[in-house]
Amino acid sequence: MRNRVAIILFLVSSSSLGWAQSSEGVDSLKTQELEEVMVTATRNERTVGALPMPVTLVKKELIKLMGSVRLNDVLTEQTGLVMVPQVNGQGNGVQLQGFNPDYTLILIDGEPIIGRYTGSLELSRLAVGNIKQVEIVKGPSSSLYGSEALAGVINIITERPTSNQGNVSVRYGSNNSLDLNGTASLIYKNLGVYAFANRYSTDGYDLSPQNFGKTVSPFNNYTFNTKVTYQLTSRTDISIAGRYFTEEQDFNFDVLNANKVSVRTYGRGSVRDWNFNPVITHRFNSQLKAIGRFYTTDYTTRTDLRRLSDDSLTYHDDFHQTFTRAELNAEYYFNDQFITTVGAGQIQESVQTSRYRDDATRNQQTRYAFLQQEVNPMAALNIVAGVRYDYNSIYGDQLSPKLSARYEFSKRFVLKGSLGIGFKAPDFRQLYFNFTNSAAGGYSVLGTEIVKERLVELDAQGQIQSYIYDPAKIGKLEAEHSFSINLGARIEPISKLVVDINLFRNKVDNLIEDQIIATTKAGQSIYSYRNIRKAVMQGVETTLSYPLNKEVSLSLGYQLLYAKDTDVADAVDRGEIYWRDPATLVTRKLKSNEYFGLYNRSRHTGNFKLFYHNVERGVEATLRVIYRGAFGIGDIRGNIQGEEIPQSDKNNNSILDVYDDFVSGYFLTNISMAYHFNKKCRMQIGIDNLFNYTDPVYIPNLPGQLSYINLNYKF
Repeated sequence: MRNRVAIILFLVSSSSLGWAQSSEGVDSLKTQELEEVMVTATRNERTVGALPMPVTLVKKELIKLMGSVRLNDVLTEQTGLVMVPQVNGQGNGVQLQGFNPDYTLILIDGEPIIGRYTGSLELSRLAVGNIKQVEIVKGPSSSLYGSEALAGVINIITERPTSNQGNVSVRYGSNNSLDLNGTASLIYKNLGVYAFANRYSTDGYDLSPQNFGKTVSPFNNYTFNTKVTYQLTSRTDISIAGRYFTEEQDFNFDVLNANKVSVRTYGRGSVRDWNFNPVITHRFNSQLKAIGRFYTTDYTTRTDLRRLSDDSLTYHDDFHQTFTRAELNAEYYFNDQFITTVGAGQIQESVQTSRYRDDATRNQQTRYAFLQQEVNPMAALNIVAGVRYDYNSIYGDQLSPKLSARYEFSKRFVLKGSLGIGFKAPDFRQLYFNFTNSAAGGYSVLGTEIVKERLVELDAQGQIQSYIYDPAKIGKLEAEHSFSINLGARIEPISKLVVDINLFRNKVDNLIEDQIIATTKAGQSIYSYRNIRKAVMQGVETTLSYPLNKEVSLSLGYQLLYAKDTDVADAVDRGEIYWRDPATLVTRKLKSNEYFGLYNRSRHTGNFKLFYHNVERGVEATLRVIYRGAFGIGDIRGNIQGEEIPQSDKNNNSILDVYDDFVSGYFLTNISMAYHFNKKCRMQIGIDNLFNYTDPVYIPNLPGQLSYINLNYKF
């Protein structure tokens, strides 16, 4: 406890420099005359500084300055967000306040992105060329957005047609990567049209040259977006948005089969993703506004791998998901002190995949209604209270309340806090998976609805070597619930030095985690899912920002996280958990300070950023350093490109303690420099991961040093 307090006090008091987009949304490029507006936190437009919950706003100008081309690049550099590999290291997911990627809802213009066929969304499929801003709300947001918003919400706000203009850009970099962007905006009377097109291709990269194939195989993808707006009357606006994404990838893999024998394979993978989103807004008068929304989206992926030796099919995987939602909400402004938001809607979802070993389509429906009340009893005090009711066809009803408040003692000292209850129902994958990955060592994942039946079959066939987890304890998964508290402050101890600090505590009942339950005689692992009865994820995050002068700004961000299974922690305190020294084979009781916590969570993460922006000379430069502390591996299975992924649990006590193996902490350093030839033409060069840090086994989605050049032209 003494160490925790010391770290917090050091961060708040020792640094006098810092600049970043903080939880109050400070602009990194210049002083803003008008404060930025955010819609995600309250579902209506509010200035960022007036919001009572922890939020981060990433503006288009900052994304451009960073040189980012995909969404995962943007999120990697935000305080409190950690990009973690998916199962088998293929792709990325975002971890927020210690929650796994499943618990953060990702939206485009307020509508959810689907395609979590391995649990995480592949964020690199989202181009950033048409993004106006990224809004990040930390803490449970189920009171507005329902399931999957247990940890928070990331909303990608895309551009709208505002004037007659266009933009083209080309970026070329390491691994023969090529990113082409084009945007066009047209306004004619009451009609506005915005179009965006992107093509991205790469030769992939190889972190294990001793093995056949590449860690990430070559691929190319295309993204097309359009948004049409029309002012029907002075009070009625219509917008119609659509997005289409397609990707093709050619595979060459060296994989280990069930007998740990290397097998060379080749194949092809494809992804298709589209959505359609009409919205109508009508203002009855200056006080009442109603919004009707319809959204439908479809995601499909397919992968086939064949042996090079005999062209036989080694691996096949397909996944198809649909999501349709209709919603009506209204905002009523009684006055500046009293604002009401209400809404209701219905969701229809379906999933069909070969991972369930049948052709059946699983369906579920959700009906919901929400109410939010904002009250400003005095100029310095803002209170937002909300509640949402969901009825799911599988899991029944859920009630999600939330209360937030903000009090401004002075311009230099603001307190804010929020508490809320979030929920997440088990998804189709956790219930119905019946999947064996023959391309990655033969591990199996079994959903809780079928795991007992499959284990009986495997046992009768004599395939089970041993049980790691008592299968009798596996039962019906319960919906997860969290009670979360965020308490923060914005302090300006001296002129222009801004300190944003947020303490958070998330107490989760029935947290769903995957669990190895058995091994086969062929050495394969069998996984399923279980509820952790009680877990706690708590810590502090802070951002310090300071402009040295009108051209140079600095920032420092840090997060301290403790994430533990409270039942395990209690058992350790009672002296019921042991560990065995692998060298001496002596068994000892584990001490309380030797239990580290949940897998794949780093105790310490942080970033340091230096920005230079000279308007007169047209020169921009950045230096950004991102740090992730040590963590244990517990949810990555099988092998990557013929490389085994060992688990952290070195002493086989099924928990992560200080005697287990950890992935070492690491730094990533990114630099960039840009020059504006005139108001229309801009050139940027940069290097990401300057010192070429790689870890092919534990972090295969980190490609090593990447250099690039980018040319941009406005017309």
